[in-house]
Parts: sequence; structure tokens; C-alpha cells
Amino acid sequence: MSAHYGTAIAAAMRAGNMIAPSYGGGGPQQEYAELSATSKQEQLRHAALLKRVDAEKRARRIVVPTSDKDVRGMLRKLGHPVRLFGETLADVRERLRELLARIEIEGEERDLVAALLAQPDPLAPADAARDRDAHKGGDRPQREAKTDVFTPASAHLIQARRRVADASFRAARKRLQKAKALRDDDDARAAHEQSTAECYASLGALRLSQSQFADARPVARVRCSPAAKFVATGAWSGAAKVWDAETCEQKCVLKASGDRATGLAWHPRQLTVAVGAADGHATLWDVAAACAGDAMETDGKAPAGTLLHTFRGHRARLGNVEFHPHGSHVATASFDHTWRLWDCATGQELLLQDGHAHEVYAIAFQPDGALVATGDFAGVVHLWDCRSGKAVHACMGHGKKVLAADFNVDGFHLATGGDDHTVRIWDLRRKAAAYTLPAHSSLIGDVRWAPETGEALATASFDGSVKVWCARDWSCLAELTAHDGKAMSVDFGPKRDDGALVSSGFDRTFKLWAPEWE
Repeated sequence: MSAHYGTAIAAAMRAGNMIAPSYGGGGPQQEYAELSATSKQEQLRHAALLKRVDAEKRARRIVVPTSDKDVRGMLRKLGHPVRLFGETLADVRERLRELLARIEIEGEERDLVAALLAQPDPLAPADAARDRDAHKGGDRPQREAKTDVFTPASAHLIQARRRVADASFRAARKRLQKAKALRDDDDARAAHEQSTAECYASLGALRLSQSQFADARPVARVRCSPAAKFVATGAWSGAAKVWDAETCEQKCVLKASGDRATGLAWHPRQLTVAVGAADGHATLWDVAAACAGDAMETDGKAPAGTLLHTFRGHRARLGNVEFHPHGSHVATASFDHTWRLWDCATGQELLLQDGHAHEVYAIAFQPDGALVATGDFAGVVHLWDCRSGKAVHACMGHGKKVLAADFNVDGFHLATGGDDHTVRIWDLRRKAAAYTLPAHSSLIGDVRWAPETGEALATASFDGSVKVWCARDWSCLAELTAHDGKAMSVDFGPKRDDGALVSSGFDRTFKLWAPEWE
């Protein structure tokens, strides 16, 4: 008797399904007890539950076409209706994904059963085993070859990926050279440590410097311009505004939607602003002329920015928007379970990326431009390679919605925050969470790394506080509580070298924080 079979018997005896042999009179006697109806039902329920969980895990990994035509074609081949009543395109793709996962599981089960039937029973006579071996070459269900499902890329997308690849390699080379120089040069390392210490001291001395009413509705997003001379705000009124960072004077108004502004981003090198709205559209604005002129026109109203493009295509509201580090593309995250990439020059949609099973809200680019991270309402953060379009890794750890994401300047640390009140620091080298920070007592709406050094992290929460964290030991450097209600967004600036911050909140204001020395 094999060890495996002996273990199986022992387990059956412990479960009460087999009674130990008894010896008496005529030799050993074995008695077998049948499972009760309740036990059988419980086993079947447990097996069905495990099968469903396995199907959900597999469904998240399966890639289905994004084209409506291709999705309908695959459903017809499988003998299923192309669309049910009330289904959107995202619902149809999700149904196809679950169907493919179920087919894959059933195929593996058929192969497993066939393999078990082909194995000889250790208790069966030798001639019975030989009979099974003789009939083993009969008809057996063959598993179909697994094929990758993909949508061919357009010529514009291929060109964009080539440009991204070239630029990302150059940026990565510069970043690595800088890191090696810092590691090998004692003087440079000492200067870096001195600057880091000064930054920590400045952040620890932050006090409220200015407060400005920005809108009649809550200010959901605030961002500083690359040169830190201007502050952009996006409110639930649908309007985005640009302000002077020193005087808090309004420079221009960006209003193209009557729905809430949900995302906001500055171009990395130009005075251009991207705004995402709850109506599913994103807009691109040129504010250089408005920022260069007077704050107000002759009639007393702030001038309007120049609308460059309106990005239309999403079927649901937008989450965050973000510029690619090289400035030629804009990415938008949406509640339609997709994120998209747009050409800033032409306004053309380059990429529609499916793969999330739930609403996508957070999006952030790696400083090199090689990777993009997207977070959804299931707590999953997907990493995508912008150069190839492949899904690189899925970061799973958040228990609830992921609402914010930002990459560190080192290129391999990613901070994410969400509805589970925690901030997770992901180390992409290890493909795991390096640290989990119980940062706040309510959901975290925004996370931002210090743009120059990456030695500090700022978080904004609906508990009303903005906190700044030391990236070395994750101690809290400052807790700022001047907002009357929810703190919704935060960014480093306007004087980034001095450790200043800007924040916005439910109280319809944005606030500037600067170090105040005693």
C-alpha cells in the first residue's frame, strides 16, 4: 500500500467515513460509513464556492478584445447571446471574461479526470489495471490550444510606443547614472543628506500661510505648475481655475463642462492643463497667455484659457487624469473599467486599455515614462508597460477602493492610498508591498511624493487632515488640520525647495502651507 493511499485512509477515518478494522473470528473486517445528506450538501457547497473563487481569480487575468465587433464574434462562437437587456459594452466584456474563465476551468477538470482514470487503482487486481491500460488509447477529450486574444495596434499607437520606448530608455539611463554617482561620490552623498535634513526641518515647521476661497462647490483637486508659479484647482462646479501662487490672485477660468471636475494635471514643461470631468470628457487647455497677462480683464472677470482639445470616448465618469512624463500624451481613468491614452497634439485616442473588473480611478506614470499604474474600486493596482502594452503586474493588498497613486522619483517605489484608510508603499523590484502605513482615520483622497528628492510623502484624507511622512522611517513630520471638513487633495509647492505645500478641501478653499521658524 502506497504512502499516499495510507494517508487518504487515515484522513477518512478521522472524518468518520471509515471505521478501523476489527479482528475477530474470521480475520480482519472493514466497515465503511456513508456520508450523511447534510455532509454531502456541505461538501458540494464548499466545492462550488471554491470553484467560483477560482473562476473570479482567473477572470481577472484573462484579456478580452476591446472592440465591440470582436466581442460579439467570440460570444457567437461560444453560442451565447451577444448582448443582454440593459448591458453596456463593459458588462458584455465582463460576461465574456467570466465565460472564458469557466471554460478554462472545465477544460482543466476534464483533463484531470482523464488523468485519474488512466492511473491504476492500488487496490485493484493487476489484470484490471492491464485492461484499463489496453483501452487507454481510445477517444479522450482533447484540450484546445490556448491562444492569446489581442486587438491589433494602430499605426499611431505603434509610433507613440516607439517614441515612449526611446525616451524612457534615455531617462532611465540618466536616473541610474545619477544614482550611481550619488552612491560612489562621498561629497555628493553628504550634500544629499544635508539637503534631506533641511527638507525634513522645513516640513516639520509647516504652518498655514494663505487660504483662498476657490469656488462655490468643494475643491476636489489641486496641483502646482512645474515651475511652482501657479496653482490649478478643480471643483465640483465643473470649473477649473488657475491662480498666482504668491498672491492667490485668479489668473483664468477653465470651464467646459457643467459636471464635476474630478481630475487635474499640469503639462511637465508647458503651461497646459488637463481637466477630467464626471460627464466622461477630458479637456486640454493652454493657459500661457492668460497667466502672462493681468489677473483680470477690463470687465472685472478672469479671462478664459484657450481650449485645445476635448477628449471624448469614455462611457462613464472620469477619475484622475495624468500627463505622460514626456508631455506628448494624456491618460484618463474612467468608471467604464478602462483607461485611455490620448495624443496631445491631435486629440486622437491612441489606446483603450481594458483589464480592470471594476471602476478605474487612480492613475500615475513612472518618471521614466515606461510604466503606468492604475487603481480600481476592487483594491487592485495594475502595472502596464507603455512600450509594449502588456500588463506587467497586479498589486493586491488594499481592502477597498484605490483612490490615489503616485510614483517616487527613484522609479521603483509606488505609493497608493484608498478607502481602507491606509497608504501602501510598493517596491516594484520585489513586486510586493514594502510598507503599509495606517495613515488616517478616513479614506485617503490624494498621495504625493516630494518631487525633487522623494524623501517625503504627503497625504490628504477625508478625516480633515493633511499629513507629511518621512520616507525613511515613516514617522509623521507634520499634521495640518486647518481645513473645515474633508481634505481632498494635496501637492508639493509652490516653493518646492523650501518644503511648502498646497491643499484643497470640502470647505471650498485651497490653502498654502509654508515653514515658519520660531
